[in-house]
Amino acid sequence: MVKFTEEKEKLICSFSGRLDSTNCIKWEENLLEKIAEAGTPVVFNLEKVNYIASGFLRICLQASKKVKPENFLIVGACSYTKKVFKISQLDKQLNVK
Repeated sequence: MVKFTEEKEKLICSFSGRLDSTNCIKWEENLLEKIAEAGTPVVFNLEKVNYIASGFLRICLQASKKVKPENFLIVGACSYTKKVFKISQLDKQLNVK
């Protein structure tokens, strides 16, 4: 699940639960449309996420390309989720904090 808020000229996308391929398919198109329409920096908040799959990594890469990597940030990732980004060598490219 994803919830959208705007804060200080940034689009905050707050996710919750398991971000497996089945769940990601449900909201992926809407998410990428919102990001394209916003035209502002994007923050993915993963504070309430306990699992991510490769499908979510792909979505992160697509989102990052839409707003340029320097305008994309991932915050609130738990140690497990950070490890997935690090193992896939996407932690620096996707600005995982």
